[in-house]
Amino acid sequence: MVNLIDSSQTLILIVDDNPVNLRMEQMMLSKKGYRTAVATNAAGCIEAARKLKPDLILLDIVMPEMNGLDACKVLRRDERTKDIPVIFVTGRTDDEVLQEAFESGGTDYVRKPVSAIELLTRISSALSQKILIQKLLEEEKLDGMLEMAGAVCHELNQPLQVISGYSTLLMMDMAENHELYGYVTEIRKQVERMATITKKLMGITRYEACHYVGKTRIVDIDRASGRL
Repeated sequence: MVNLIDSSQTLILIVDDNPVNLRMEQMMLSKKGYRTAVATNAAGCIEAARKLKPDLILLDIVMPEMNGLDACKVLRRDERTKDIPVIFVTGRTDDEVLQEAFESGGTDYVRKPVSAIELLTRISSALSQKILIQKLLEEEKLDGMLEMAGAVCHELNQPLQVISGYSTLLMMDMAENHELYGYVTEIRKQVERMATITKKLMGITRYEACHYVGKTRIVDIDRASGRL
């Protein structure tokens, strides 16, 4: 299975009111190259999640003032944090607590005392699932954009054909040494270029990206339309 996760670019927020637990979980994650941030209560968790936008949150359930379950509900109601995976860390594994954990929006849970193997496995699973969901959403969005682009291209074809036809007629009635002949020739050339582009867009069957400006990536029309 291909590893989709770059741990050096992954930030995990650890939330626990026990400093020993915080340090232990930090060490487990740091050994695997994950970046970490910490909070010692629910309020700190919510504030850090909004500010840092971590890739995942490890959230203790039993904390003073506001517990992890209620904190997770707040995160799920906030547009800025609603999609961040939350793995609960708890010493309680009875059915009632686990049901509450998932109903509050939890992605998974890890039992205390925390096992490094279990913790890292569940983190990897949650992050991989998040990445796959993001890719699916991006593909669905791109599908919709390409469908719209195809419809626009279809509507553009007729006026492009008209412009091309009239420019051809002008060239036929105009001497090559006429001062406007070069302009009309350029118009016809650019119209033909536009027609080629719209044809490629309408023929896209797969996605091939290329670099544009900086780190921006755009659909490579030639490759996407089947031209190699």
